[in-house]
Amino acid sequence: MALNSSHSAPDQRQKRGFFTNVAALVLARGFLALSQVLVLPIIARYLTVEEFAIMALAMTVVIFASVLSDGGLGRSLIRTSHYDPVEWSSVFWLLTGLGLGLCAGVLLMAPIWAWYFAEPMLLPIISTLSVLPLMQSISATPNAEIERREHYTALARLQIVAAGTGLLVAVLLALVGAGVWALVGQQVVLAAVRLVGVLYLSEFRPSLSFSRLLLSGHLGFARDTIVTSIISVVQHQSAFVAIGKLLGSFQLGLFAMNQRFSRLPQFGLAGPFSSVVYVRMAKAKESPETIAAIYLAASRLLAAVLIPAMAMIAVSGRDLFGVLLSDKWSHVAPIFALSMPGIVAEAVTITCLVCIFRALGRTDLQVRLVIEGTVLKVVLVVISASVSLEAVACVFTLWALIYIPRGWMLARQVVPISIRACAEVLLRPIAVSVVAVATYVFVHPWHSLAPSSRIVEAMVLALLAYGLLVMLDRQRLRVAVDLFTLR
Repeated sequence: MALNSSHSAPDQRQKRGFFTNVAALVLARGFLALSQVLVLPIIARYLTVEEFAIMALAMTVVIFASVLSDGGLGRSLIRTSHYDPVEWSSVFWLLTGLGLGLCAGVLLMAPIWAWYFAEPMLLPIISTLSVLPLMQSISATPNAEIERREHYTALARLQIVAAGTGLLVAVLLALVGAGVWALVGQQVVLAAVRLVGVLYLSEFRPSLSFSRLLLSGHLGFARDTIVTSIISVVQHQSAFVAIGKLLGSFQLGLFAMNQRFSRLPQFGLAGPFSSVVYVRMAKAKESPETIAAIYLAASRLLAAVLIPAMAMIAVSGRDLFGVLLSDKWSHVAPIFALSMPGIVAEAVTITCLVCIFRALGRTDLQVRLVIEGTVLKVVLVVISASVSLEAVACVFTLWALIYIPRGWMLARQVVPISIRACAEVLLRPIAVSVVAVATYVFVHPWHSLAPSSRIVEAMVLALLAYGLLVMLDRQRLRVAVDLFTLR
């Protein structure tokens, strides 16, 4: 009896620790995602569709620089077996120099981007936003130290404070008629508050030391990560550039608003969840079997949470966007519905798949996957953008159906997983979601309800879908949770 008790107590602490970490990150991201949705009714009424388009074009340049801001070195530091202050300081000074270079690069790109799209406002906006990659570079090493200690609750609190401050600035600027500068101010304030908070929370303090020798172990990892990041940006931002150039600012504004909602699965849940998953995989890097099991468990949990909810949001989108944002934004609904299946599938499967490659040091496979996916997506997006915005939305789902199985095939080279097992984790969430969507579509024509009532109807069906999924898949979900919480 005593033996069982002694094992039970640590198990419970581990379980609480895992859920505390995940819950903290998800709460922070969820707060940011939800708060952005809640303030959009204000901002969307004070800004034009074209102003959202201008911000989307500006962020294309800034995002390109921002994803390079830590060069993959922050992720690499987490993998180190022990803390070497000279090694960490060397990474810090290298990243600070990189951040300065990226800031200068964005400033140089600003007039070129404004000329290419014949939009003079892009010059001052991009110039102002050029400080973002510098701030992110400076914070990368201290942030890695916090994550290495798995102090996710502190990061979550910081994210909430930074997000709340940025959103408050955005609303105030929108109310005083600042237009697109409300969105610019939000981004700058959010990054600044987060930088200050990370420097305060981290136990890392850089010394005046630099060792090229100690950097060598990280540069291979960084090289592949940088290549992957560059290609990923091309992949994700190609649609903004193609739509802005071929379909015009109004269509781009609609697409930009769609992206603010469609990125919620990745930004609000899959992203923060994968941060915890990556640390767990990195600690199990000597056991490919364990890493494979962690991946399947993570995908199962993500699928169970995301698929039913996003399916009901998609099917009720016209009412939701009309009520939430105003009638001028109801045109976003079909774009959201057509692209959402692919976006959710990618968030559920690919996000944690990348963790496998990084944890095992096989970033070469990650690079290969991203290159193949980018080439395919850019070609499909450019072709579809010459047709319509709806065609571009369809491409997101078509692309995912090709890209995801390819990712599984590459993962099989390093961990023992089967494509059948990977696909199986999606089946039950998809099945219950199809039942809920069919019920909504079938019942909807038989009665006349106000838009707000139809939204409530969709919410009720989503809850019923979750209940059905738990009934059908309770044992598998429990095993998935136990894999994270029991050691």
